[in-house]
Amino acid sequence: MTEPSADEFRKLMEGVFEQVPFVREIGLKLHGFNFAEQTLSAKFARTPKLIGNHFHNILHGGVIATALDTVGGFTAMVAAYQRMGGAIDWEEKVQRLTRLGTVDMRVDYLKPGRGEEFICGGSILRVGNKLVVSRMELHNEKQELISTGTATFLY
Repeated sequence: MTEPSADEFRKLMEGVFEQVPFVREIGLKLHGFNFAEQTLSAKFARTPKLIGNHFHNILHGGVIATALDTVGGFTAMVAAYQRMGGAIDWEEKVQRLTRLGTVDMRVDYLKPGRGEEFICGGSILRVGNKLVVSRMELHNEKQELISTGTATFLY
């Protein structure tokens, strides 16, 4: 297979994103993707199965962490892909990107996860030869900052 264009790569990423079983389980959908700026966002709606505190109808912390980790990881894939550039052939890039995994992640829960819809955005802090550091934020539909995260991914 030949190297995809930026638009083809975006479509590939969307397809891979939608195939992750746990992403489908929580209803996380790709919302925004900026290849040039290495940013990505996804959104999901609050459903009864995502509630951690049923007395106050608040999201489970694990759902928040999952959204942050997923968006951070896919943002890291975009940055790693760009970092590898033309020095590595497409098959090797695919091998490295499919092995991408979280090495470390910090989550700060700033407010209770109240809301009807949540948007999680990711951006890149640093890209190295083997590690990518992503910054993530989760907001509700009122633009209230619910949680932030920083994660390191190995590729």
